Amino acid sequence: KNLFMKNLFKTFIVAILFFAVTEASAQMSAGFGLVYGTNINNIGFSANGKYEINEKWSAAPSFTYFLKKNSVNWSLLDLDANYQLTEIESLGSLYAIGGLNMTFFKIKYEADLGEYGDFSDSFTGSDAGVNLGIGLNVPAGDLAIAPEIKYTLGGANFLRIGVKVMFGL
Repeated sequence: KNLFMKNLFKTFIVAILFFAVTEASAQMSAGFGLVYGTNINNIGFSANGKYEINEKWSAAPSFTYFLKKNSVNWSLLDLDANYQLTEIESLGSLYAIGGLNMTFFKIKYEADLGEYGDFSDSFTGSDAGVNLGIGLNVPAGDLAIAPEIKYTLGGANFLRIGVKVMFGL
């Protein structure tokens, strides 16, 4: 299972690089976002990119860092593809989200043992997963506001609800 996810992850990266090299007329944008993750039970901040391959398809990589909670740090790397489903008049475009996710975590324990000194230990790990979701791209002048709902299936299962602000490059 893990080998399959790693190979799928590599294939997705190669596909994104192929489109990045071969599609000269594409539009690119970058931005930031705010997200809440269930099961993580915390707020995270994201750095986002978007590469429009054609009218319907775009590649949308992102990195999200969640605030530390209960001695645990979470971060996510997403390599998503967006497919425009429809235009909603006077609002924006509705799109489906699908892609690959790597969830990283670090647990750090620290304790003061009094006369015996201090104790510190940590554990790190990662899980691969698949993202499925839906979003809305709302143009707002020179930028776009994009609320999204995304579910990650895999070693770590959680729902994310958030919003991105994207700027054209």
